[in-house]
Amino acid sequence: MIPKSLHATHTASGAAYITDLDVNIIRLADVVLMAAECQVELGDLGAAMNLVNAVRERAAKLPPKTTGDNVAAAVYVVKPYTSFPDQNYARKAVRFERRLELAMEGHRFYDLVRWGEAKTVLESYATFEGGFMSRYKGLNYKPQNDYFPIPQSQIDRSGGALTQNQGY
Repeated sequence: MIPKSLHATHTASGAAYITDLDVNIIRLADVVLMAAECQVELGDLGAAMNLVNAVRERAAKLPPKTTGDNVAAAVYVVKPYTSFPDQNYARKAVRFERRLELAMEGHRFYDLVRWGEAKTVLESYATFEGGFMSRYKGLNYKPQNDYFPIPQSQIDRSGGALTQNQGY
């Protein structure tokens, strides 16, 4: 396992070799929250709550962070959920937990696209920030930004099975 904060290295020759190839990283919490999301959509809210609580309980056990002056950076009480009363509540809880647990790891945009919320959330963000920074004023999210273009060579090889994503 390669820690996510380090480059992949190869030491078979005795010298460290740093590569700029992408290293796929997936955390257990990500997989657990994906499973929770599936359980919500299948209607098994109890299983979804147990999975979310497993992630929350791990977070609650982490030692508190301190600043350079040994001052506690923040004190948060992370408590498990006691119930998911309905599917909408459970869905919001899982999505909120993904936002917290996977913050700054590059998942948020893809989650928003998968949930069909990218346009609403990103335009709301641009509107809010536009009040402070002019570069955000008037930004509109285009649906074509949901997906990457499919390489033309792959479309050609597919024999008509693939078509280009919208907007490309």
